[in-house]
Amino acid sequence: MQTVIDLSRMRHNIRRFRARTGNGFCAVVKSDAYGHGIATACYIEPLVDCFMVATADEAIALLALTRKPVLVLGGDVAPYTRTYEPQIIPTVYDCAQLDGVLGAGYKRFSVEIDTGMHRLGADERRLAEIVSYCKERDLKPYSVYSHLYGGMSSATVQASEFERLTVDPILRGKRHLYCSCALDLNGFDLFDMTRCGIAMYGYHSGMDICMKTRAKIVALNYVSKGERVGYGDHILDRDCLIATVRCGYADGLRRCDKQLYLKVRGVRCPIIGVPCMDLCMIDVTGLQCRVGEYAYLIADKDDAEYLAKCYGTIVYEVLTGFNGRAERIYV
Repeated sequence: MQTVIDLSRMRHNIRRFRARTGNGFCAVVKSDAYGHGIATACYIEPLVDCFMVATADEAIALLALTRKPVLVLGGDVAPYTRTYEPQIIPTVYDCAQLDGVLGAGYKRFSVEIDTGMHRLGADERRLAEIVSYCKERDLKPYSVYSHLYGGMSSATVQASEFERLTVDPILRGKRHLYCSCALDLNGFDLFDMTRCGIAMYGYHSGMDICMKTRAKIVALNYVSKGERVGYGDHILDRDCLIATVRCGYADGLRRCDKQLYLKVRGVRCPIIGVPCMDLCMIDVTGLQCRVGEYAYLIADKDDAEYLAKCYGTIVYEVLTGFNGRAERIYV
């Protein structure tokens, strides 16, 4: 399996996004850049103000690729109390966490506020304690942020709450609430910065997808009607030309009860039987294909959205499923 990343498309998406929002741009590259590879950071660095990841390990890996600030989402601050990296900006949501990261030497930190998602973040009481703590020590957060739980549907309510909770000047240096949904929020105050994830990778109206996934055809076999293909009891109802493709569920092609396909020369070729761990079989009857050419699992946005529908999930999960053996190629 190969994932082919078109960096020119990603850069173009960033430029379009920035032109639309008109504020700061934080590139979200957690989960190996949504399956596109953390190395994408070094190719887009001139176009972004900072990066955001989910864990300390992701942040440390990013230090070799950029000199821009690396924001880390909230959660466990223990890794930052053991290691100090001035480029990393950890998130806190209570005074105990803040005391821990300051004690480790960090001078820059973000504060996460809970505006209704109830996942992580300071409630009003803990936020007031953080503000008092900062004033006593002449500190100011690098950034202050929250998360939308419903995208556009909750934006109005949560933006109002975020505005109310950040009235203190200490909390108004670099505020960010919105993610890729900012592209749909006409007339909204987008605050100081926008965090862009899925739209940067092309999954939003007007954006171009950046990643295609493909695998080589490694065998072609004429199989007669009535014969089995693959594991189980899939029996052909007609004579077929069957291509064996070097990708399976260990590569991100999941087993499901829906009809999946790969594209060969632009034609949808149904997967026959169930994907194996390392291989799958497709029906290429009537195509003049050859061993060594590629079959595409994702050639365009429709393919990825179809996979998500078949899997009963979202595109995010499909994309991050290619983090294992897939070879990444940047073009």
